Amino acid sequence: MGNRGMEDLIPLINKLQDAFSSIGQSCNLDLPQIAVVGGQSAGKSSVLENFVG
Repeated sequence: MGNRGMEDLIPLINKLQDAFSSIGQSCNLDLPQIAVVGGQSAGKSSVLENFVG
């Protein structure tokens, strides 16, 4: 999917949350939270890209 695909999902998720809110429903998305720590050029982006697919 890459970064561009992820950037496209954020507005879609925001619209879904707004739609649920407008009808008085909650939209709890249990999205994973990941932190990758490492030095510059250590391969952090590559690890995340391989994890996401």
